[in-house]
Parts: sequence; C-alpha cells; structure tokens
Amino acid sequence: MLSCSAFAFIIPDTAASPNYTSGSSASNTINATALQQQLYGMSNLSVPERQQEAFYLKINNLLNKPDLDNHSEALANILMANYHTLNGDIISAREYLSVAKPLVDTVQQVSLDRLYTYANIFVVRSEGHLEQAMEDAESLYADVKDIWSPNKLGDLILERAYITALTSQYKKSIELLDLALDYALKADDPYLISETYNVFGILYNFLNDHQSAIMYFEKAIDVMEKHPTLINNIYFYANLADSYAQVKQYDKANELIQKSHELAAAEGDMPLQALAHKVQARVHTSQENYLQALEELTLAKEVQEQSGEKLFGYELYTDFAYAYLKSGQIDKAEEHLNLAIESSESVAELDDFYLNKLRAEISAHRGDFEKAYKQLDISFSTYRESFNDNLTYVSNLSREQLDQERLAFENKLLEKENQLSSEFVEQYKEYSIWLVVLVCLLLLLLIICFWLISKYRRVAQKNEEMALTDNLTHLPNRRQVFRKLDSEHQKTALDKTIYSLIIFDIDHFKTINDRFGHRVGDKVINRLASITRHTLRENDTIGRISGEEFLIILPETQINDAIQIADRLNEQFANADFEDLAEGIHLTASFGVTEYTPDDENLDMVINRADRLLYKAKKEGRNRVVSTSNDSSYGEDGEN
Repeated sequence: MLSCSAFAFIIPDTAASPNYTSGSSASNTINATALQQQLYGMSNLSVPERQQEAFYLKINNLLNKPDLDNHSEALANILMANYHTLNGDIISAREYLSVAKPLVDTVQQVSLDRLYTYANIFVVRSEGHLEQAMEDAESLYADVKDIWSPNKLGDLILERAYITALTSQYKKSIELLDLALDYALKADDPYLISETYNVFGILYNFLNDHQSAIMYFEKAIDVMEKHPTLINNIYFYANLADSYAQVKQYDKANELIQKSHELAAAEGDMPLQALAHKVQARVHTSQENYLQALEELTLAKEVQEQSGEKLFGYELYTDFAYAYLKSGQIDKAEEHLNLAIESSESVAELDDFYLNKLRAEISAHRGDFEKAYKQLDISFSTYRESFNDNLTYVSNLSREQLDQERLAFENKLLEKENQLSSEFVEQYKEYSIWLVVLVCLLLLLLIICFWLISKYRRVAQKNEEMALTDNLTHLPNRRQVFRKLDSEHQKTALDKTIYSLIIFDIDHFKTINDRFGHRVGDKVINRLASITRHTLRENDTIGRISGEEFLIILPETQINDAIQIADRLNEQFANADFEDLAEGIHLTASFGVTEYTPDDENLDMVINRADRLLYKAKKEGRNRVVSTSNDSSYGEDGEN
C-alpha cells in the first residue's frame, strides 16, 4: 500500500507561500512552515490510515494548541473533516469545513484551496448535491492530475465514477472506473483496488445484473480480507447481502447482514448501520414480511438522520412506499412516495423511472386504471429514452471482457518492467564483481560499527542507571526522582490536569540503627521500599531522597486519593513483620501529602508545602498523615 509517514515533509503542489504578519519572528515562520508541510504529508496518507483514531488524536491535539497560524488551522480543520467523512459522520465533517472555509479564503493558497475542495466533494455528495460534487471533482482532477500521488488521484476518480453512476451515466462511469483501477494498481493500494471493485458491483446492481454485482463485491471482500491492516468496510458485506437478496439467496443475505451489523457497531459507523437495516428490510420485503420490513426501515431512517447522510433519503422513502403498498396501507404508501419525489430532484433518472412505476401501482390499487396506465407509459418512455444507449454499452462489457482488460493492463506493466530490467542488467553486468566486494566491505564496516555502538551504549546506559539509581533500594535517587517530578509538573501545567505528591519519613529510624546496627537498618529500608512499590500503581513513582526519607509522585491523582494511598502505606508499615531481620523491630512513618494547584507558580512551592506538612506530622507526634485537605492551617490562605 502506498502511504507516507504522518510527519514526512511533503512539498505542497504550488510554490506559493503563506503570508505572515511583519511582526512574526524568523523562527516562528520556520515552525509554521514545517507544521504545514507535516499536515500536507498527513493529507497524503492512505484512506485506512486517515480513518484511524491515531490520526484523529494528532489533529485534535494540534487544534487545541494556542496561537496556531491561519494556514495550519485551516489544514487541521480540513483533515479533521476528512476523518469524520471517512467514518460516516457527515454532520461533524460539515462543521469542520465551515470553520476551515473563511481561513482558506484568508490564506489564498492554491494547494490549500485544492485540499479543501477535495474534502468538500465527499461531504457535498453525501448531502445529496450530486451536480455540484461532480463539477468540483472534474475541475479538481484537471488541476492536480500531474501533481498528486496515484492513490490520491485514484480516490478522486473513484468518487467521480460513483457520482456518475448515481446519475445514470453508466458508460462514463465504466471509463472512470477503468481509470481508477489503473491508478489503484499503479499505487499498489489494496484499499483503493477493493473500493473500485465495490463501485463496479454497485453499478451492476443499478443495472439489475446481480450475478455480476456479486462477483465484484466478492472480489472487493477478497482483497480486503487478504490485507488485515485495512479497516473492515461493512459496505462490502451489506452490498453483497443486497445482491444475494435480489437473487433470492436469503440465508447468505441474512448471514452477511448480521456481520454488517456487528462490524457497524464495532466501528461506530452510523451510515453503514443504516444501510444494514435497509438491506434487511429489502430481504423482509422480498419474503413478504412487510411489517418486519417497516420496522427495519424505521431504524434505518433514525440512524441515517443522526449521521447527516442525505443522499439516500429518497431510497428509504421509496422502500417505505413499496412496503406500505404491499401491506395494503395505500395512504401511507402515497405519503412516502411524495416524500421520495420531493427528495429526488438530483437523483438518477433510473430512480425517476421507478418512482413513476410506484405511482402507477398506487393508482391501480385505488382503482384509477387509466391514470395508472398513463404513469406506466411515462415510466417506460423514461427508461427507454434515458437508458437504452448506456445499457447497450454496459451489456457488451461482459465480466470476461473486464477481466481481460485488467489482465492486459497487468501484462503491459510486466512487459515494461522486463524490458527495463534487461537494459540495466546488460549495462551493469561488468561491474557486478566490484559491486559485490564493495557491498561486503560495507557490511563488514557496518557490523564493526554496530558492535562498537552497541558496546558503547551498554556502558553508557549502565553508567547512567548507576548515576540515577539509589544503590541500596534500586529506586530512583534524589536527582532522578526530582527530574521526573519536574517533568510531571511541566506536563500537568501544560495539560491543565493534576498530580499529588507524598513525602514520608521513617519515625525514629536512628533508634533502629543504634539498637540493631546499620546493616539491619539498610534491610529495613529495603523492606519498606518493597512494600511501597507493591502498593503503588504502575504509573506512580517512588524515589529515595535521603537516608530514611522518600518521595512519591502520583500522576492524575487528586488529594483525597493520595491521602488514601498514604493511609494504606502507613497501615502496612505499622503491620509489617520484621522478625526475620531482628526481634523487636516495629516502625511507623510520618507523611506529608499535597496536590498541585494552578496557584503554584513553580515546582518549589509544591515541594516546600509537602515538606512543611511532613514536618507538621512529626511535630504532632509522628505516625500520621497530614495533608492540605485535613490541615486547617492550609484552608484559608493556601500557605502556612
């Protein structure tokens, strides 16, 4: 699959540079330019990569940064809109594009305008404005066909083919699908290949050639399932289920619909959930289970309205109308047919043919056979005049012919590759021995360098660990734990979160050393460190900052939770059994507990507050936890 790193530097498709205010420093300009290059690089990622949550998180974090320049902010909003479009949330996509549009107009940069147009095409199509989407797609392709990468061009051409099929221009749609498949094969993009097969299947479903549609949907699923890195596209399964339902293979259809529902729920894709309900309704309709069909259509309508998808509203209304008609509810059938007519201004003429056919059936049920006959005549005339040429063309393109075209294209690529290979082999044959020798020498040099670097890294790592680790407890020493505390403090201040701090000291530890000796005292400290490590959470940090004094960092922890941890430690110290070290050892500890607040201008204020609370605990008799929460002297002014 052709893809690029999200942080690769991609040169935009124009030499124009964004405008900056005269007061901006050179470093700010460089940073803004680098950020824009990264964002353009992210726009060139493959579709599955742009659907991932990691892509969303990177853009969302960027949008939360202050002082973002207009160009970068516009790019970020466009990429966020594209993410929501690919994940079926058209409403959110439109919101982000609405934010981006005035920024795009302000920046007036060609590559930015093109990227906005690209993202907007998919949203406009989903909103049902097919003519505008087609016009924008054709204009954009003319501008970028010699600039953009094959996978991105293939995605744009595939969208044009899909819109063209929706407007019943089947001959043109076939030509565009051929071009899209050429781009997909050139890019070696499994996602784009499978999507192209999917649109081939949709086209054949429009033409009621359901066996051909089944073949292409199965080819799309086969490509997708051979590449686990692709996000499961339940459109494939739902479309295949619809085709099986048309040929009355209901067991296969129901199995695929169930799979579609499961994948839709897992992906949280509302338009795809609506499609699965709609296909299930068609299965029920084919089996004359009209009440169940109406229930599924109601669910599809609810989900589709939540997602903001407007393009296929007329399909729902016509399905409603047909189900009501077959269940004998003629008034409701006519009501939904009128709704379908209202929402079908930009739909394909084939659907206009079907709407006239439904009108005729409703008129016949009401006994108005003369009107029904006239409507059927209009339906037939529309079908004959609008589709004769397209249907003749498509019917001549059999499945075998299409496969032969694909094979011929692949053979041409192979032939060209072999020709180039022969030329280069002859040209460089005489240098092969020297090349092998040179490669061997380089490999030997690389091995020696790798060995020296590895050895140096091991020594350096060991020295660094020794410098930052307490020799007795193997905990972070004073330098390391304060370094981690400083990092947590800066992160907390930036993210506007919270952390808590515990400083504790073993009570009367000098007495233990004097009575039992320093060797036993060291073992007691080690035992206490082990108890503390097993009590704390995985992301908490404990370090030894002096002889019997320890510091604990509790990320994303409020003061009440920190107090509970300190109380638990105090209880475990008091109940700990040290008889295996020496008889008669019992120890307690004093704890000072505080939390970071926005009023703390620097780290020293937090540390000093915890130190004073520890001193207060000792002064009040030791063996206790004193915190800013339970110490009234910290409640009024924030300082003692």
